[in-house]
Amino acid sequence: MRGRYARWVSNYKAYAKFRGFVTRINDWPYVRRSFLECWAAPGFHLFWQVWNPGISYFVYRWYRWLGGNRYRTTATVGAFLLSGFVHNVLAFPLLWRWSWTLPVTFFCFGSLTVASRYLGPLLRQDRWPWPLNVGANVGLVLLCFDVGFRFDRLV
Repeated sequence: MRGRYARWVSNYKAYAKFRGFVTRINDWPYVRRSFLECWAAPGFHLFWQVWNPGISYFVYRWYRWLGGNRYRTTATVGAFLLSGFVHNVLAFPLLWRWSWTLPVTFFCFGSLTVASRYLGPLLRQDRWPWPLNVGANVGLVLLCFDVGFRFDRLV
């Protein structure tokens, strides 16, 4: 067990370094980048690469398991959908019922992530002022939750 845990920690640290996160004694730069600065990312796909590196590591592993770059679109949407089901299982004890809100919301996240990746060169969000990027990312997150809640009410 010790070997598997050490390998997991090593893989996570390599992943975090690959995404630009460096853990230090002072974790404020880490927290600032992963939960605050990510909102200004120029593209919804870049927002998810920075958001919550602890969870995104597992989503990335699922992405690789589902085919990675070979099946990029399917793997991205599938990894988000799987993450939605895991989030729902964790929320089940609080809700005391199965809800479709989170799986549908995460499916929407995955779909918009793929769309953002393909539309990135056309939209050129890297030239947008950061408040506009924040508005776009917040708006897309809220849109996905709205779709998830509406779907859950229909079912």
